[in-house]
Amino acid sequence: MIGTTTLLLLAALQAPQEAQPYPELAPGTTYDPAIPTLQSVVGHDFGEEITSPAEIERYLTALNEAAPDRTLLIRYATSWEGRGLHALVVASRDNMARVEDVKAGMARLADPRGLAAGEAESLIADLPVVVALLHGVHGNEISSNGAALGEAYHLLAARNDPRVDDIMANAVVIIDPAQNPDGRARFVFQTKIGRAAWPDAHPVAAEHDEPWPGGRVNHYLFDLNRDWYAQTQPESRGKTGLLLDWNPQVAVDLHEMGGNSTYFFPPNAVPGNTFTTEAQRASLEVFGRNNGAAFDTRGFPYFIREVFDAFYPGYGVSWPMSQGAVGMTFEKGSARGLVYRRSDGSLLHYGDGVAEHFEAAITTAHTAAVNREQMLREFYEFRSSAVEMGRSGVRAYVLYSEHDPRMATRLARTLVRNGIEVAAADETFEAGGRSFPAGTFFVPMDQPAHRLARNLLDEQVDMPADFIGLQRERRANRLRDQIYDVSAWSLPFLWDVEAIPSTAAIGVSATRLNRGALENVNGAEDLAPWSRAHPSPAGMISTMEMPVLPPAQVGYALPWNSATAALAAEALQAGMRLRTAGSSFQVEGREFPIGSILIRAHDNDEESLAALALMAKRHGAEVVPVNESFPSGSGISLGSNQMAGMKAPRVLLLFDRPTSTYSTGWARYILERRYGVQTTAIRGSSLGRVDLSEFDVVVLPSGSYGSVFSGAAMDRLRDWMRRGGTVVTLGEASRWASRAGLLATHTELRGGAPDTPENQPRKDVQDQPVDYLEAIQPPRERPEPVPGAILRIRMDMNHWMSSGTDGEIQALAESDRIFTPLTLDNGSNVGRYQTEDRLVASGVVWEDTRPQLVNKSFLMHQPVGQGHLIAFAEDPNYRAYSEGPSLLFINAVLLGPAF
Repeated sequence: MIGTTTLLLLAALQAPQEAQPYPELAPGTTYDPAIPTLQSVVGHDFGEEITSPAEIERYLTALNEAAPDRTLLIRYATSWEGRGLHALVVASRDNMARVEDVKAGMARLADPRGLAAGEAESLIADLPVVVALLHGVHGNEISSNGAALGEAYHLLAARNDPRVDDIMANAVVIIDPAQNPDGRARFVFQTKIGRAAWPDAHPVAAEHDEPWPGGRVNHYLFDLNRDWYAQTQPESRGKTGLLLDWNPQVAVDLHEMGGNSTYFFPPNAVPGNTFTTEAQRASLEVFGRNNGAAFDTRGFPYFIREVFDAFYPGYGVSWPMSQGAVGMTFEKGSARGLVYRRSDGSLLHYGDGVAEHFEAAITTAHTAAVNREQMLREFYEFRSSAVEMGRSGVRAYVLYSEHDPRMATRLARTLVRNGIEVAAADETFEAGGRSFPAGTFFVPMDQPAHRLARNLLDEQVDMPADFIGLQRERRANRLRDQIYDVSAWSLPFLWDVEAIPSTAAIGVSATRLNRGALENVNGAEDLAPWSRAHPSPAGMISTMEMPVLPPAQVGYALPWNSATAALAAEALQAGMRLRTAGSSFQVEGREFPIGSILIRAHDNDEESLAALALMAKRHGAEVVPVNESFPSGSGISLGSNQMAGMKAPRVLLLFDRPTSTYSTGWARYILERRYGVQTTAIRGSSLGRVDLSEFDVVVLPSGSYGSVFSGAAMDRLRDWMRRGGTVVTLGEASRWASRAGLLATHTELRGGAPDTPENQPRKDVQDQPVDYLEAIQPPRERPEPVPGAILRIRMDMNHWMSSGTDGEIQALAESDRIFTPLTLDNGSNVGRYQTEDRLVASGVVWEDTRPQLVNKSFLMHQPVGQGHLIAFAEDPNYRAYSEGPSLLFINAVLLGPAF
């Protein structure tokens, strides 16, 4: 029989060591019992357990119901997976009673052009400061979400915190607790699957080790902290719309970083964005010093001015800054679970992150509140000075694309969603020495959003010369550069749209685009038609107003561009018969370029042709009636064998390991949501069970596929291609294809030598004296990586893969991949980098790399039997805002099976 002492000893051995207690949110504070705690609503405390999105929503609802006179609960968006995104607005009873007047007053202050004399001062004297606290844009950055709920509770329930009294008297606080509920739900699910009987602090314990794709990203695997101005995702569109409605003067984006780090708050690292003002930089210093004092009082370690910059305008710190707010990024070392053992042996608890984020957020809100008048005045002056900046120099940008008008329309709409004023001319006009037709979009620069408009439309936003010089020194010593993200993002370049500057104001009669009128289902313009309506023409006819096309004896011709590509994907899926031109053709006096579509009347029934009108209206495609097919000039005949029949492509997208998370998500989004191509995502581990004959196209996102395609699997892929299959490789997948012997070229080492296993460095010993600088150079070294620059690409206009371009596109390069061009007997270099004087459209490219990139391949087409290998040196779908290169990707998917 086991004695009592033995049982107690066994119990002690089996029990986990008592966890180090995490800090209280606000030591010494007493709370109003009428306001529910998180424990009472969901069963755990703020720093005790990782709260799920559903529990977050429950608690916000409970707070709103407990204090309806001091809170406003807003559902501002719905995620792809159907979860709500919410913001809880907290204010005093008086300010909440006039909350609509506060919003209206902020809107007036944000547009100084409409203010009467003295009205700005009256508004500044009367309005509360608006503070936006935004949490958890990355789903696996978990502690800020717990802090957000603690912030809301503390502001509503604290009885003896004078900071709360100041905040409630002088501020309206917007708390967004979970900007990425889909990613957070994924993380919570996975960490609980991996959790042991008690929290395991080991850094690689299952509860910390997220399987692909991890919780950082949303459903389409996007980094939502890079999507602020592109707004491809519903979470981003809803959030930016929320901020444009409220016009905050202070905006904080709360994040997590590696578990061995402490805490970061501004001032930021260099470089800052060119359009940040001195007043904003001075305010960042004030907020930083106040947060530092609060952290010192509580014994929390922190750092400033390292790593995290605000150069790229698509962050949660820099987008609000470009609107006039004081924007800040807060970063806390992450436990990525409940407890994490750091490399020095100390333990980091989830509750530590909750407490430190809470302290930083409340201190920031308090700093804003006690400086209310200054915050409002600086916001007003920012918006006023923006208008004045636009009254000299470039007075307007004209957005124009002759070969792809829909791209200009989409760019205009994107700008409007960012709060930038855009107008469509009601009549013809002249600007920049050119004439433009009615309907052309232009952006007047004398507007409050001038700085953001310049950020997105200027060809170049420069980094400081001394910062670039330091990076050159670092690279020369083989140290990583300190460019945190990309060095270029000019939307006209990436969208293949001209942005023509005008030094004179455009005085033509025009219609201003309305931000509210742009939104539709789920706040996303690019929802594929098949996801919200029947795919059949009959289903579409029954649910939408029908435009009518003019009758045509032969059929209809459509010049190929992004609008036609989207229409073609929908029409093929609906069972319509389309043909695409392998060369240009002329009918009835008009030339149609390579790739253009012919829809014959005799190939399609009346119902399908009637639905064509609806598709054309929805996608903005030009449809030209053809009544005579006899050629009116040079080019192929409409009955030529070069008019290839198209089919709805059956697309296989490699998913999961070994693919890059981002590349996979971008490709899937472009296929499904941008162009409406139904896609089957298959995990790499399941590929061996797939019959490739069921597919026409295999898309390999960036990644290395040696573990997936080897031996018999590689033979199977080659045989499938020879029988007509199309393989599309993106970025690093193209390097893998070259090394695997699929792509008949190779990447290069620095200096141009082939990066192949056979090309090994010389190992012979030299006894004679050597030049030191030459001797220390690595013998086998890849080229200098391009740090996110936009490069110009010359297109082969005789190849169908170039369809829809005007002979040149711009693409974002962010790698060290330089491909030697294919030889003529192996394939075509459809897109190659421009000459050195035209190579760099925007951004930074190191001097050693520029000459090596000239005339090297960006887009390669290699015939394989009856099929194709189409390889991109860079990812054409980069962040889904590289619209020009994305069209080339869709060309591969839609046109590849036809040719």
